[in-house]
Amino acid sequence: MRDIVKTYNIGTEGELTVLPGCDFTVEHGEFVSVVGASGSGKSTLMNIIGLLDRPTSGSYSLAGVDTQSLDSDALSEHRSRSIGFVFQNFNLIGRISARRNVEMPMMYAGVPRAERTERAAELLEMVGMGERMDHRPNELSGGQKQRVAIARALANDPEFILADEPTGALDSHTGRLVMDMFHDLNRNQGKTIVFITHNPELAAETTRVVTMRDGRISEGDLLQ
Repeated sequence: MRDIVKTYNIGTEGELTVLPGCDFTVEHGEFVSVVGASGSGKSTLMNIIGLLDRPTSGSYSLAGVDTQSLDSDALSEHRSRSIGFVFQNFNLIGRISARRNVEMPMMYAGVPRAERTERAAELLEMVGMGERMDHRPNELSGGQKQRVAIARALANDPEFILADEPTGALDSHTGRLVMDMFHDLNRNQGKTIVFITHNPELAAETTRVVTMRDGRISEGDLLQ
């Protein structure tokens, strides 16, 4: 990302610039945490990194692709292929099973039904949810839901995982288990991870820490 600016309500009295010119580079295979106080711009940055929103200006290249040149359909396809998302509140679909939740990204990517069902089962086994893959989210604990969400993030085998406060809704023991899973994905599977968090202790475990203040990024300088 180079000189990323994000301004809302342009040309009105409520015009607000959240990112005034942000530079951010993540190398393949890194595990980077982004820390910052509420209102620092973390969520806006996450939405742009995840191709969920477009910057007002600046350039953003993801996996060698200039995202600013993509139309909405191409942007969705690139997001589906390149990024796995893990959210604080899981974002699982309540009316379907864990297995079906993991299948969803593959369905949108056009993966045949038999193949996606098999891969969803394999991923759920990998995250320790094999025995509960036919349960719906309301039958699972918070930690189990997050493990399902991690399996879903891996569905299309993305190289890049974007995790937004993934331990924020979990108790400390369960959060520890989930954090260990991220370490495994990074060290043993080579996944690039950007980890958005307000927890400086968890951030300190990652290979690099950046801090957001007033929409700008600086290296290190963990918030206390």
